[in-house]
Order: sequence, then C-alpha cells, then structure tokens
Amino acid sequence: MRTHIVAMIASVVVACATLSGLSAAENAPATGPAIRLVNYRDSEVIRFPVPLIRGVLSDPARTSVQIINTSSARLTREMTGLAYKGRFKAMTELVPGANKLIIRSGRDELPLTLVYKPQTTPYFVRIVYLTDSSGNAEYQTPVENDAQDYVGKLDTAMKIMQTFTGERNDDLGFGRTTFNLELDDNGKVKVHVFKQPEPASFYYGMNDVAWWGRVAGELEKAFPMRYAKNVAIAAYTRLDGATGKVRGHTALGGGALALFGSGNLFTWPSRLEDVQAAFMDTRPIDPKKFFSDSVGRHTFWGAASTTIGATLHEMSHTVGLPHTREPYDIMTRGFDHFNRAFTFVDAPHAGNRKAVEFKDDEVACFAPISVAALVANRWLAMDARPFKDDTEISVQLDEQKTSILVESESALRYVGFDMQGDGVYHIVPPSGSRQMRIGLADLRQRLQSNDFVVRIIDDQGNYRHQGGLLVGPCVQTWQFATITQPWTDKSALVSMSDEMLKRIEASAASAKRVRSASRFVDFASHFPADKRADVAGYAFREITCDQARRVKIMTGSDDALRIWVNGKLVTQVLALRAAQMDSESNVAEFQAGKNSLMVEVSQGDGDWGLYLRLEDVDGRKLRVRESGELVEAR
Repeated sequence: MRTHIVAMIASVVVACATLSGLSAAENAPATGPAIRLVNYRDSEVIRFPVPLIRGVLSDPARTSVQIINTSSARLTREMTGLAYKGRFKAMTELVPGANKLIIRSGRDELPLTLVYKPQTTPYFVRIVYLTDSSGNAEYQTPVENDAQDYVGKLDTAMKIMQTFTGERNDDLGFGRTTFNLELDDNGKVKVHVFKQPEPASFYYGMNDVAWWGRVAGELEKAFPMRYAKNVAIAAYTRLDGATGKVRGHTALGGGALALFGSGNLFTWPSRLEDVQAAFMDTRPIDPKKFFSDSVGRHTFWGAASTTIGATLHEMSHTVGLPHTREPYDIMTRGFDHFNRAFTFVDAPHAGNRKAVEFKDDEVACFAPISVAALVANRWLAMDARPFKDDTEISVQLDEQKTSILVESESALRYVGFDMQGDGVYHIVPPSGSRQMRIGLADLRQRLQSNDFVVRIIDDQGNYRHQGGLLVGPCVQTWQFATITQPWTDKSALVSMSDEMLKRIEASAASAKRVRSASRFVDFASHFPADKRADVAGYAFREITCDQARRVKIMTGSDDALRIWVNGKLVTQVLALRAAQMDSESNVAEFQAGKNSLMVEVSQGDGDWGLYLRLEDVDGRKLRVRESGELVEAR
C-alpha cells in the first residue's frame, strides 16, 4: 500500500510541475545543507502527536521524503511525505516522550528529536459516530468493496484537524496551540458509536436546527458534557438518486455540538500515511449518484478537503468563533482549501482539468481575528489549570460618548467587533490588562457602522457579548415569574397552553420590577442555582401606548426565544446560541393603553439572557420609561 501511495504522489507532482509552467530551477533552494527544516528545531516540545514538518532539500528533483521514528513501534513508524521543487511537507506520529526521528531524502539524512508532551487539560473534543435505531454503521459510498473503516477515517481526520490548528496557529505567531483529543493507550482517537433511539426516517423529517437540537439532547444524556465538545458524524446520510436530495446531512455547530453528515466519508483517508495521497486523489464523483460536497470540484480530493475543513469550521463554532470575512480563514469558505496545508498544488478537478500551484498566502488558516480568540478559549488551554466561571466583564460608553470602556475582573485576552454575525476587527489587549478604552472615532472609521457587537474574552475563558451601544436603548427593567418549565428536548420549544401563559404572566406581573445593569438582561441572576440549566424562564413588562401602533421588536437571546404581545405569539426562535443584539426583528401590534410583553428564554447551559429593544416601523428608536410609557428615544 505504501508503494502505491508514493507512486501516486510522485506522478501527480510531476504532472503539476509540468502544468504550472515553472521550472524546478526557479524554485530551487539556495546552496546549503542537503535537508533543512523551516518550522521545527531539534529537541522542540510539541503538545499534539502528529507534527507537520516542513523544510527544503538541496535536490529539487526529489518528489518524496521519508520520516522514520526510531522511538516508535507503531505502524506509523515510517511515513512518506511530499517533496516539490526543493520543498517538503511530511508528517510523523509521535509517542509520549522524546522521539528520535530520521528524515531521509535519497542518501541524505537529518536526525531530529521532538519531545511529545501530551496535554493535561480536562477539556477535550469527543468524536461520536451516530447510527439510527437499526445500528447500521455503514456510510454511503461508490468505492467497490469499501472497507467501511469509519473508525480509521475519524481517527485520521481528527488528528489532522488538530495538527492543522497547531501548525497554522504557529505560522501566525501564536504558538502551536490546539485542542485536546480523547486518545486511548495506543494513541488512537476514541470513536464513540452512539445508536440513536429513532429510525433514520425520523431524523430525515426534521429541519437542520431541530435535528441538531435532538442530537444535542440525546448526547447530553449519554455523555458527560462539562468538559467536552462533541463532533458528531451521522452514518445515515444518503443521497436520494430519485430526487437528488441529500437526507441526514447538515453542517451545524454551536454549544457543545458540531453535527455533520457522512456523505463524503468515503473520500477521507483511513490512515495518517494516506493523508497527502487523499488530498491529491483525482478520482471523480458522479454528483447524480453520490453526494459531492466539493464546491463543484467533484473529485475525491475536493470532497475530502471541503468536508474535513468544514467539520473543523463547525467544531470551531462550538468554542465561540463566529464567521469572518477573511478569504482563507477556516471560519469562511477557506475550509475548502484545507488540503493546501499538506500539499503544494491543487490536483486537477471537474472545474479545472489542470493542476494549480498555489501561493503560501493562499492556504487555509485561522486568520488572526479567529486565532486570537481561539487561543483564549478554555478548550485550547492544553494544561490543567483552575478556571473561575462568571467573572465580571463590563462594556459601556464613557460619559462623553467618545469611547468604549471595557473592564474585566480578570485580565483581558481578546476584544473583538462583530457585524451581522461576522468578526470584522479585533484587538489583543496588553498582557495582564483589565481595562481598555477604544476611541469611537477610530472605531467608526474602521467599521463604517454604528451597528456592531463587542465580543470580549478574559483569561478565564469567559465570554461576554455586548451589542447596541450606539443603536438605541434596550428594555432593561423586567418582572420575572417564579414559574419555570423544564427544557430537556432541545429539538422543540417547551409546551405552552393559553392557561399556562396566563399563570406565568400573573406570576411575573406580581413580582418586583428589577432593572438590569446592562443592556444584556441576565436571566441566570434571577433564578435559583438548581434552575439555571435545561429550563425555560419568563420575564414580563407592561408597556403603555398613547395610541395603537406597530412596533418592531429587535432581539437576541441565549438560548431559544419566544415573545408574546397581548397573548399573541410574535417571535419564535429555536436555537442554542450566544446572545447578540438584533439577531432577529419582528413587528407586533400594540394597542392604545396597556400592553403585556411576555418573554420566554430557554436555557441549555452556560450564559442565559436577552437583548431586546424597540423601534417604530420607520426605524425611529423607542424606549420604555420606568413607569412603562413607550416614547421616542432621544
């Protein structure tokens, strides 16, 4: 098998060199050692098991290098890497402790010692392979006599996602910071096969959000969740040839779950030794017969790159990363180019019958705006340390309204600015600082908008989102009902009858009015500690209008949300999400005189609360006086 892989890589490299129009001499390295490393030093410590070693060769004609780990007895003891025009990229698998490596190119050899020190953090990423109630673990595939080695494919994919994160973060100057994987004693990723309670047809009938919520609820009952983020791959993804629709597929991440389909699992490599060959595998996929999530490339390598990259994208949402606008960021469609971290050329595909040599700045990465937030997250801490939950973080305008003041109980790690759900600008605070002042004039010039969300992370890994600083007042005074309802099934909102709604409203209307200190109304602070997870809570506000009018209700919640005005449902959002200002807008009819505004915010775990502000239908900002009158904001 290894001989076949080497031959396959070599043939594609020769073809790519010819098609690119560049001679080997033009890219030949300067005279020097026969093998030189560019991203590792001897005796360097690494915190994940699969380094991607890059270097240059004095002989530009070489198409491969070998790495022998003399300290290992595993099947990955000897691995072949890719060389191209005097450069090479090669992986090896390390065992805990010092690893004595030999990098070989023809007759030339370079010794290298790398020390693998496994992470000690309790925070980790768990991989789950979902079957339906039949227990059928087979994925759909065009490969004749496919071994159905989903365990090997998931082990390999998770390791190279971990490698990609560490190596690309290091390339940007953030060190080899990456997430932790659940490994067994032989260094294999633990793949948890989870049989769901319903047949595939049941899950096919759900929309993406409901399916995601159902899976999240099922896994929450089956596994400890506090320290884990789950990457779940559904075995029962199928392309229906008759309709052309893909059933049981999504790409959705947030909370503690990234959910993805197995429609292109047949393209994923089963072994680390096969990774580079898989990313250059030009076998075609017939999209009329099999799912091809490959942005029109319709090749094995194109589908493998997109779907492994997209899985990392969705997993990154679970640790708080939003989308960005950086073209090669994993948090955009940069994930389509995941392959490029491991190769030197894009192999031919359906959209381009010629191979394409890409530049070093055209490789997928976590862009600085993403990696700066990523490395501040608890799930990338790498070493065990005590973390304090619920630290105080405040964001407010100064009295002159010329700057934003950010203050934190713990040191600040990241201050970012998001627009329409995308991260667009960020600041890395000076080490140890607990306060930052950001001038509004400069910020407005950068963002070209007043409508943004401030996203803060402190050194305890706690997040705070604050929006609407410049877009109008929020409703901050509420009355909270003592009645709550359990929310255990995340695929649906809690059951609500007219009678129950009236009971809850009566409970809230009799409660004392409480004003939130910030625009974000923190529900957790108003409910007992044993009722802050898997629960729906309720807040009420009576609003008086001088005349009947239509009002826009702008909201953002953590997590799911329903709003009733005078008993009529006007807003409904089923989601597990972080609260951001103005995530949705709905118009409600307010009558002359008194109106009841009832809000339900359902909570999974973590943060719990609401942003809510009002405008008229022409966009004029409204505010609610403490006495309840609705007036124009000034």
